[in-house]
Amino acid sequence: MARRRRRNATAAPGGARNNARKGPVSLVAAVGTTAGLAACGAGSTGLEVRSDVDHEVVTVEATAAVPDAVNATTALGATLVAAGDATENRVVSPASVAVALAMLAEGARGQSATVLDGVLGAAGEERTDAYNALQAAVLEYDGDPGSVDGDDLPERPLLHLANAVVVDEDRDVEREYLDRLARGYGAGLRVADLSDASGKRVLDAWVREHTGGRIRSSAIQPDPNLVLVLQNAVLLAARWQDPFAAEVTSDLPFTLVSGQEVPVPTMTQRLLAAYAELRGAQAVRLPYTEGFAMDVVLPPEGAGPSLSAEDWYQLGEALSGPVATDVLLHLPTVDVKTSADLVPPLRDLGLGVLFSYPEADLTGIAPDLFVGAVAHQATLTVDEEGTVAAATTEVGVTAGSAPDPAEPVVMTVDRPFAVRIVHLETGWPMFMGAIADPRG
Repeated sequence: MARRRRRNATAAPGGARNNARKGPVSLVAAVGTTAGLAACGAGSTGLEVRSDVDHEVVTVEATAAVPDAVNATTALGATLVAAGDATENRVVSPASVAVALAMLAEGARGQSATVLDGVLGAAGEERTDAYNALQAAVLEYDGDPGSVDGDDLPERPLLHLANAVVVDEDRDVEREYLDRLARGYGAGLRVADLSDASGKRVLDAWVREHTGGRIRSSAIQPDPNLVLVLQNAVLLAARWQDPFAAEVTSDLPFTLVSGQEVPVPTMTQRLLAAYAELRGAQAVRLPYTEGFAMDVVLPPEGAGPSLSAEDWYQLGEALSGPVATDVLLHLPTVDVKTSADLVPPLRDLGLGVLFSYPEADLTGIAPDLFVGAVAHQATLTVDEEGTVAAATTEVGVTAGSAPDPAEPVVMTVDRPFAVRIVHLETGWPMFMGAIADPRG
């Protein structure tokens, strides 16, 4: 793994850092040599290779592009949630997807770089520093994902975020690209045979480790043309600031998109909370013990649970104010798992060039590459005590030839609804979702 050190100032705009090394490196040849990459170990997680480049941690205060990256991540999340079937649950981690795409952007050139920068909200070193700073901000809450117990959540939120790159053992990649991933993302590097089941076991083991076992396997399949896989994982375990009383949870009716009414375990609590109404939708912010909060949005009857980016922006502003409202909340427990191929919605966002050969330009990684897969998996559990959520994003790179009433506001979440888990300091959306059926 790359060593960490904190950097409080950004590089000059558009300027490349002058200690990046040039030229492709054969990973097999580099292991055990003085080429700047050294072997750390092997086993089911693959042969780990350590860059001698430090992970430079950038602060939010030193990075002007952070608000643009946050807004871009919110818009990305809104698009990916809306791309799902309205009758099915859809949970994504916009933060996870954005970081994975940002790692890909480090090796993109020409039009490929331009479209990625547009989706990510920043370009070049500003983009690198913005996503570096956002990760550093949430990793104040880092911890061991293996320690998470859904029945006994930690008093202080645990937010684990990790990045990795797995390179096929027979492929050469640009040394500068690997150094940029180490420096800006702390991405550990492993070597494996991505053409067969042994490489799949390497990908699987990393996913299980960094989601605490809540996601069991990688969504990337072995392929003789697979050159490298970028992996990002996010795990959140957090207690509510004001837990719900389990003894008052009861089955209440919940209306599915089809109109069918089903009984769902529903929590009840009267609390003072940030509350807002927007075009007939009700929204409440439920804080965890510190650092993070969940926004729950109940759309008006007849409307779907997917919100636009503009809706999320406006609700975020409204829910960030100091005024608290007396709310009587009825909220279903949630236990859902979702998986999605993100290639179609990313094409719709204008990233189609990345998935076409020879139009894709990823020559900052290696010649003749295009993106063959972008896979996302997520889980979300919400109960009286708090929340556990996990997500992975994997990019497979392939070669080719509020009111103040005297009585409480009543918010009964009894039909499909939207959720978002945000980092309060930055507003970075860690998870977003449309819950069509909270039973999963």
